[in-house]
Amino acid sequence: MWNFLKKDLLVLLRDKTELAVLITMPLILTAILGFALGGLMSGETDAMESKLAIVNDDNAEEGFEHFVSELDEQPIPEDAKQRIIEGAEAYQPSTIIQETFKSDELSSIFELTYLEETQAQEALMNEEVSAILVLPEDFTFKALRKMLLNEGNGSELTVITADHSSVSASTIESVVDMVIGQMNVMTAISMESQGAITFSEYEMSPGEIKSVTDRDPMSAMQYYAFAMAAMFGLYIASTIARKSYVETFQNVYSRIVLAGKHPMFYLSGKGISTVMLVTIQVALLLVISIFILRAFMFETLTDWLGIGLITFVYALCVGAIGVLLTSITLLFESASIPELFTGAVVSILAFLGGSFVPQTQLPEIINTIGNFTPNGLALTAYLQWSQGLGFEYITPSLIKLLVMAVIILVIGLVLFPRKRVV
Repeated sequence: MWNFLKKDLLVLLRDKTELAVLITMPLILTAILGFALGGLMSGETDAMESKLAIVNDDNAEEGFEHFVSELDEQPIPEDAKQRIIEGAEAYQPSTIIQETFKSDELSSIFELTYLEETQAQEALMNEEVSAILVLPEDFTFKALRKMLLNEGNGSELTVITADHSSVSASTIESVVDMVIGQMNVMTAISMESQGAITFSEYEMSPGEIKSVTDRDPMSAMQYYAFAMAAMFGLYIASTIARKSYVETFQNVYSRIVLAGKHPMFYLSGKGISTVMLVTIQVALLLVISIFILRAFMFETLTDWLGIGLITFVYALCVGAIGVLLTSITLLFESASIPELFTGAVVSILAFLGGSFVPQTQLPEIINTIGNFTPNGLALTAYLQWSQGLGFEYITPSLIKLLVMAVIILVIGLVLFPRKRVV
């Protein structure tokens, strides 16, 4: 067994180009993605600073007076009218929205400027502003009428953006949705309460990143270190299978059979070498990410042991994939299988498993599928463990990986051509 394992390791070590790609490429991608997306994923606002132009066609004072005059004509008790008026005074929609963008949380992200619509459009085209927020005419009146009297169709805010500011536009829309949602909730409460509830009683925050454990929030560098480790581990399986195809021209497998060695020694060597190489690759990537890129730190021995356990279980699953690919490659005597796996299957698995884009930003159906991919399960376990969650959280992912490894290994053993002699 040792001779077969030694052979596979030496064959790969002699291929300097392949080895360099497997080791350096995940490091390069981790550094690029980590630095590029660091501000967005960590919640730092410096990376998102932009200018927001506000086009205010609304006259809040006139809108409020118009609403009060219409309220006087409603056949409702005077005390109810008074509570509604108090609510309307507290819920000036136009003012609340503008003050939200001036809050401490958002003032560091957006620099506000008030312009006429034509000026704002010109500034957007010249990339002087990132987006435009339009408060339409009669916005206050229509919004109050809909919120407090449930009459009319309400009013709409318009966010205008350009290709150069998609992130800013998304942030603005999220803030606007949040403000309107809270206004609707507070309005419903005030209508049912004995008196009007003012917004000052509630803290309106656009949100911040918080961790459910005592660990710091996940940084982009840390996320992509684990994501690239999970992704590039799959490439080793196809590399080992591709080497087995090259060995068919050298009659390596046939000589093993003629020498009286059991064919399973050959296949076992492929699987074990894959497990070892994946373990070494992931270990190198994480060690360099920790001590050179400073992506994150492990403070206790338990942290290291947990990461080691996840890596080993994932390596077992990738080793099973390597066995399967080797069996199929020898069965069909074609290198197209490992090449297809490298060129297409790995990319698909990486996308589904969250190696390219965090799963939280993908549709739910993709998240569900990604939870049944080997790299997706490994990435989930890495992230949970690095955030301080215990073994009970990562155990389901590890069990799925082991079950998947057994199933794939059995299929690989069944397909392996044991009696091939040239």
